[in-house]
Amino acid sequence: IMFRSVRSTIMLFAISTLMLIGETRSVILECTSKVGCAATLIGIEKGNSRNFQGPKISFLLKIDTTSIRGGSDGSNHENSPTVKEETIEEVNTSEKYESMNALEATSPLPEYEHISDILGYSRWRSIIQRKVKMPNGNVVDFDVVDQKGKGAVVVFAWDTRTKTATLIKEYNPGCMRIITGVAAGIIESGDKHDGGDPMVAGRFELEEECHLRNGRWYSLLEDDTTVPHDKYSVTEFSAYLVLDADTIDSASEDVRALDDEEDIEIIHGVSVPKILEMIRKGEMNLVGGWTCLLALEKLRELGEIQ
Repeated sequence: IMFRSVRSTIMLFAISTLMLIGETRSVILECTSKVGCAATLIGIEKGNSRNFQGPKISFLLKIDTTSIRGGSDGSNHENSPTVKEETIEEVNTSEKYESMNALEATSPLPEYEHISDILGYSRWRSIIQRKVKMPNGNVVDFDVVDQKGKGAVVVFAWDTRTKTATLIKEYNPGCMRIITGVAAGIIESGDKHDGGDPMVAGRFELEEECHLRNGRWYSLLEDDTTVPHDKYSVTEFSAYLVLDADTIDSASEDVRALDDEEDIEIIHGVSVPKILEMIRKGEMNLVGGWTCLLALEKLRELGEIQ
């Protein structure tokens, strides 16, 4: 997977839209990332010839970052608020940076020299000021978001008998809205999730948030790879589809408790058209929409839906 979840969500939705209007061949996409993120469909390939005069569908995601320290490109500027000196801790890059996700301090890309990490804020999530020397010689400070655990997991639950999904609605404090999505959570590195096993974490989240267990599980990513959450985020996601999970009767059976900050409503019987409508109307966040679109493609591959 060569794309972050933001761009791959846009691409998946573009392809799903093309399927709805009968354009089911391959597509050519152009992605840019300056202020926000945009992806534009610039052509449709039919047979052996490319038709660049065909329909043009554009998707634009504009992210308001004015309330975040630094600019919309994630870098710091002279007029940005400064972090109090006593909250800053320099990390020696000759040693492994002990981030919550245990990243290596040295960049995997030698042309991007990782100079240092400075911890600006830390609670459940952390803000890391990462200094990198770019290939052109510029030295840039990036604000990078880290969090506890060993990544995150998302699970799409599907009932093959009713041809519907089980989703959840919950309060999202960032946008301060009730958003529909899939079961999701942090992969914990301790004994709870067998030292950070993403499928174990997925089973826990499915039971906690959807009151479902067991079922047939499929990875939605090739070779069980993970996908970066965002350009400025350390967290990487594992994604799963589960078919025909058993419903837990919460009145008579023990169910794993929600976390204290979670307030979740379980929504059963959600059809494919309704899922696509919710994505188009902005009723899902990008991670939830990305997971649903990946799962729908997997269901087509399995012959569950057309």
